[in-house]
Amino acid sequence: MWTLGFGIERVAWLALKWPRATGVVAVLVALVAVFGASKVRFDEDLRGVFSGNTQAYRDYVWVTDHFVDPENEMLLLVEGKTIGNPAVLAKLMDLQFELQLLDGVESVYSAFALRGAPDAEGDSTPIITDASAGLTPALIERIRTHPLLGERLLSADASMMLYVVTPTEKKAGVAAVRALDAEIEKAALAKLSGTGVTATITGFPAIRASILEIMARDQIVLNLAGAIIGFVMCLIVFRSFIASVMTAGPAIIAGTVVAGGAGLLGIPLTAMSNVIPALVMIVGFADGIHLSYSWRHRRDHGDTPLAAEWVAQREVGAACVLTAITTSVSFLSLTISDVTVVKSFGWIGAVGMFVGVVVVLVTHALLAQAIGRFWRRRMGGTPDLFSPLARPSPLPTGLAVRHARTVALLVAGFLVVVVTAYIHMPPEHSIREHLPKDNPANAALGRIDKTFGGAFPLQIVVPLHGAAPTSPEGLARIKAVHEAVAGVEGFEEPLSLWSLVKWIGGDADAETGKRLDAMFLDLPPSAQARFLSDTGATLISGTLRDAPTHELEPIIERIEAAAHKAGGQDIVITGVTALTTREGARTINNLNGSLTLAIFADLAIMMIAFRNWSIGFLAVFSNTVPVLATCAVLVLFGKGMQFSTVIALTVAFGVTVDETTHFLNRFVNGERRQGSVGERLIATAGHMGPVIIGTTIIILAGLSTTLTSGLPTVSLFGMVTGAALCFALIGDLVVLPALIAGPARRLFEKKPAPDGKVSDAVRSEAV
Repeated sequence: MWTLGFGIERVAWLALKWPRATGVVAVLVALVAVFGASKVRFDEDLRGVFSGNTQAYRDYVWVTDHFVDPENEMLLLVEGKTIGNPAVLAKLMDLQFELQLLDGVESVYSAFALRGAPDAEGDSTPIITDASAGLTPALIERIRTHPLLGERLLSADASMMLYVVTPTEKKAGVAAVRALDAEIEKAALAKLSGTGVTATITGFPAIRASILEIMARDQIVLNLAGAIIGFVMCLIVFRSFIASVMTAGPAIIAGTVVAGGAGLLGIPLTAMSNVIPALVMIVGFADGIHLSYSWRHRRDHGDTPLAAEWVAQREVGAACVLTAITTSVSFLSLTISDVTVVKSFGWIGAVGMFVGVVVVLVTHALLAQAIGRFWRRRMGGTPDLFSPLARPSPLPTGLAVRHARTVALLVAGFLVVVVTAYIHMPPEHSIREHLPKDNPANAALGRIDKTFGGAFPLQIVVPLHGAAPTSPEGLARIKAVHEAVAGVEGFEEPLSLWSLVKWIGGDADAETGKRLDAMFLDLPPSAQARFLSDTGATLISGTLRDAPTHELEPIIERIEAAAHKAGGQDIVITGVTALTTREGARTINNLNGSLTLAIFADLAIMMIAFRNWSIGFLAVFSNTVPVLATCAVLVLFGKGMQFSTVIALTVAFGVTVDETTHFLNRFVNGERRQGSVGERLIATAGHMGPVIIGTTIIILAGLSTTLTSGLPTVSLFGMVTGAALCFALIGDLVVLPALIAGPARRLFEKKPAPDGKVSDAVRSEAV
């Protein structure tokens, strides 16, 4: 027999026919899931957000392997008005040596490491040799005009000083970063206590460590808070503890099973996929509400708990499975991305949603038989919060039916507006968007970015075609590219071999080359790696200020054009800033394609499930409008299209199909013999409106837990999904009925048979 759930919902029949055996299996699965949840781990390779088989990523990996890796450098930002005082400056000088002596530190670069130009014998003296006079204006000027990034080590007003700490371990893991972080903090506190200055550790390693700490916290808080809120909301709705267990219990177990599965399989959760167990739980609450609402309706009419559950599973189970399928397809549309983290998110979400609905259906069937009899029957109606909504919920549908064509025209005009807004949403991605602005490491990086002319590295690889880097030919090529990119507005003075040439007062000649060769013999590997690689290529590095993707991308393009014009087309612009800017924009645009694919795929599934092309089209159309309306709201608030935004819209589209599916299921199969199309729609709204409104409220309450996340991207995901669900409520009770009663009315009207009787074909209309 054909069903909306393609027969998959019949898995719950196992629990109805063989409850004991199924119950034993369910308990074992739950216990294993709890154990697996304790083994959940998180992806520490946050630098690989854009990892994939792309040339841009391969260039990025190559440059971080062969040159100094800016993402591996820890920054210690010292701030205070007393930095220039002799006593404080002396302690800051001591701190330079203390940091250099720490285990795990290869080098420390600060104003105290700057030296004057070498003399004829190659000797050079430190810029700061005596702290007794403090930071005089002349000394500040000498530091800031030093060609080796002097202006990035001391602010113009001498209120900020920066130490760049390079770990011994290349691409240090989070454990090593945390250990070194603790040692740096300890040394800074010991030296600077009582000086009136503060020290904050920041940089990309600190940012990654902060994100992982928040992810671990979120995994506990989001799931625990979601479980509590869902249970309490069910308690409020049904006014019964037993009802809450029957309704919320399956959802909580489903979320645990998904998290436990990831833990047992060793699948690390990322900043994106971290939210999936909670999302499975939230969708499970909605399915549980529909099942419990249908079960209670039959129970109040005299059915036994088992008989009532059979009816509930037949009435609602298929629609729940169809919802899981459409949501899984939305997730699967993300797997076409060539970015590993997005692809992983898509697979985990798709499998998680499908596993979740199976767990909810089976667990609800078991609980209905085990404890359903304790949920007391109330003749004359169920005393829950859905009852007061029964009268007002059909009102918007009735209004839409009476003015169907007008509403349809308004929707068409609105669609043109929101599609325009969607098309004009610029891509927007930033490394800092993963942390709140008040996070100490993130806030300090922002101050460095503002004060020191940018904190986001850009690396320019200059091949020398066999010429030695210090040869006249090599130096001339480096000089040409260096001066060309330095002239691009928005790109601060870069660092390259030509910076060293200017420091020693040389030129692109053989004598200067010999002096550089002698100098490099005394430099540690980390210092050499700022300029040269073992492949014969050389590096020009600089920084950009943090800005939205659509602002950074033109700057990077101008830098690339200047470099190519000066040195040839084989020069490569790369580094974390170029990668995140370009790949971020490209990936976001690709994700927009995933959203389009999800819409068309779900359209096909709805057509197949209902065996009616018009129902499938109208269902998907009415759920596309809420997604686009959410985009319009984001545009009004000046937001661009971020990773979290487009992923949330894709997932929200699949989730919003949930209530639409239940509405259409009731309209097609429950109200098909009750009068005209308009009357049937109003009757459907009267029956389904309360539960649709109630489940939307519960889902929104569950999504509110994302606002407690320390990751702004997770909070944004929750807000965007919640906004789409609110618009979807209007879509289900207003837009969809207006489309059915207006432009598509003839497709749903019953046509009498020639003998005046209703034909069998018409009786099965739209089924």
